[in-house]
Formats: sequence, structure tokens, C-alpha cells
Amino acid sequence: MAGRSPDGTDQCGPCSGVDSIDFRCRRCGYPGDIYTDKCCSRCVARDRVTHLLSGPDGTVPEQLQPLAEALGNAEDPWSVLAWTRARGGRLLAQLAALGHEISHHTLDALPPSGAVHRVRAVLVSTGALPWRNENLASLTSWLARTTSQLAPHHAQVIKPFAEWQIIRDARRRASRGHYSAGAAHADRLDIKAAILYLTWLDAQERTLRTATQHDLDLFLATHPPKRRTLGPFVRWAIARRLTAPGLTAPKKPGSRPSHFLTEEQQLDQLRRCLSDDTLPLEVRIIGAFVRLYAQQVSRIVTFTIDRYSTHDGRSYFTFAAHPVLLPPTLAALVEQQIAAPRLSDILAPASNRTFLFPGRPPSRPRTATSVLTLMRAHHLPILSARNTAMIEAVTELPPVVVSDLFGITAATATRWGHLASTSWAAYLAARDAGLPEQ
Repeated sequence: MAGRSPDGTDQCGPCSGVDSIDFRCRRCGYPGDIYTDKCCSRCVARDRVTHLLSGPDGTVPEQLQPLAEALGNAEDPWSVLAWTRARGGRLLAQLAALGHEISHHTLDALPPSGAVHRVRAVLVSTGALPWRNENLASLTSWLARTTSQLAPHHAQVIKPFAEWQIIRDARRRASRGHYSAGAAHADRLDIKAAILYLTWLDAQERTLRTATQHDLDLFLATHPPKRRTLGPFVRWAIARRLTAPGLTAPKKPGSRPSHFLTEEQQLDQLRRCLSDDTLPLEVRIIGAFVRLYAQQVSRIVTFTIDRYSTHDGRSYFTFAAHPVLLPPTLAALVEQQIAAPRLSDILAPASNRTFLFPGRPPSRPRTATSVLTLMRAHHLPILSARNTAMIEAVTELPPVVVSDLFGITAATATRWGHLASTSWAAYLAARDAGLPEQ
């Protein structure tokens, strides 16, 4: 606005009688937001994206055209302009200038970095690259780099263990959609423990074949954290007769939940989640899911919006196999989240928003680590709240029902039932006999 009418209304240059003061884009006619050369930020952003993604012939390759269109139509062109100058934009320009089709293998060959991760994410979100389980892919690439640096006599043991024991199981879980970043981290720890054990044996002038039970126990005594992670490797080696006869693998140390909230603390925190408008919407929903339904954050971030449904005026959310009734207040929060999720990505409008808590880009869910950090920042603990909710659930419901509704295994639910000193033997016997429960 360059002027003001007698009644105080803001006016543009031509309307105020000064034709020389015109802030409209000379290309698209948008009023204002001029960036350079009398063009608005959106037109400049489109030009820069086209230049960025052009190949040697000066045109945008067919593979990258969906990305160019998505960036050109982004809600915030200023973010696009900043992205073109960032490391991810420069890396994509270098790849486009090569004139070859960009593949996952192309990006895997680059040194791992945040820029490579972001470029892969935007290419997948716009369909330029097919989706893949990045947790599994990062594990396999990490394994290749790690084994290439091992001594030959270590590599010939670690490679088959990692490939046939760890990676094969990871692929099986990934095919079912249950291979998370936490699972990949645990698998890395198992492989690292095996490498450390073989290195330690070398220092003791022992081999995997000649190591005795005393050697194994000594290693575990001097490396207590490895008692949990070395077990898979030792059991694998024993099964393949790579160790001395009679060797016994370390048992996985059992642990009982020790962090709980009092009933008053649990209710106060739940009340905050349901009624405190100053908390971010996603914090309120996640906090309620944990305190009402004992959900793990690693599962919550994978929830899709199609799990929410309504029937006969009631709202339900499917955590596992069966829909669970939601309180009206929580249902209203979930509806708000579905209608207007918090998005912080330039490709948000062009992405397929399937996740209840979209990440960056929105075609992927938020990471569990970022959610845990967010919840801690608002003083809403996860572990103690979930433990308390689980104890309350198995106290009021049979473990098999808790398993079906909350998405945990029957064995886990039963262990929680024993921990709560609750016996449901009568329920199981009545169910098996087809009789009504007492």
C-alpha cells in the first residue's frame, strides 16, 4: 500500500493516483511481495528452482519435474528461496547437473550427511524415488562400511552373523512394517558387541574356537553393558559349532519396571493433556494416548489418520486390531490434528498426509526421538506414565483383552498382569469352556 484515501483506507499506488508507484509483479500481477527485478518471490523461486534442477541441456529432467512443480506451488516461496541456497539444494543441483537418473544407489554412494537425508526425503515425497525402509537401508549400508574395515579373520565371522542373523530378521520385520529406528539401533549394538568380543579375544591371545566359559564370563564382567547385546552372537556361534563345546550363552538380563507415577500425578498430567490449551496440540494427544492407552511413542508416531473413525455419534481409534472408544475431548483433539496438523516443510501442500503426526517431509512420520524431546520439554514423562497406565489396564481388564486393544503381545500383557498381582485364570478357563465369565 502506497497511499491512503480520505476515509483512512489503505490504497495501492495506481488507486491513490500515482501510477509510478506500482508494486505488482510484472510477470504474474501479484500485488506486492516484490523480490527482485519487479518480480514477486514466487516467480523468482520458480525461476531458481528451474535453474537448480536443470540438466546439462538446460531443461528439468522428467524425474525431477514433480519436485519442481511442488516447489513452485509451495505455500511459502520465501522458504523455497532459502532452500535453493541451503546444502540440500546445492547437492541436488550437483546431482541434476550430472545428467544421470538419481537413484537410491546414487545417494548411498555419497558420504552420509543431513543434506543427503533431506534430498532423499524430498525425492521420495514427490515420487521421484520409490519408498524404502530407511532404517533397514541405513543398517545395511552401515554394516557394509563397518565390515570393510575389519580384519579378515573377524570379517569372515561377523559378515555371516550380521547377514543371516541380524539383517535377515530385520528384513522380515521391515516387510511387516515394524522395523523402527530403535530396532535398527539395537541391531547395531548387537553387531558392535560381537566385534568388540572378537577384538578382546585377540588381546587375550584367544580365538572364538578356543575361548572358554571363563573367558566369556571375564569379558562380560569387565564389559557389563554387553551382557544384553552379546547374547545373540554367542548363541549364533554356539548353534554353528564355532565355539568350544559346552559354552553357555549369557542369559538376557531380566528387568522389572521401576518408574511409576502416583495416581494423583497420573490424573493431573492427563488433565493437563485434555484441558490445557497452552500445550501444543500434538503434545496433548500423545500425552493422552500414553496415559489412557499405554501406547509406546515408537508406535504412536506410525499412526495414520485412517485409524480414526466415527460411528453412531461416537469416536474410535484403532491402536491394534479393534477400535477403542475415545473420550469426546480427546476425539475433538484428534479431529483438530487431522484437519490442521503442524507442518514445517516447504513441500507440505504437495505431500500425501497419511500420518497423524507428520514429519519432514509430511510423507514420513515424526521421529520418536523428536517426540520424546518435545514431551520432556513440556514436563510430561513417557516411561513412568506408560508403566502406570499399563498397570491400571491389566488390573481392570484381562491381559488378553489388553493385548488385543493396545497392540502388545499376549505374553507381555500376561507379565504385566503378574506384576500387578492379578490372576485371570478364571477368565481364561471360562472363555475356553464357552461359559460366561464370573
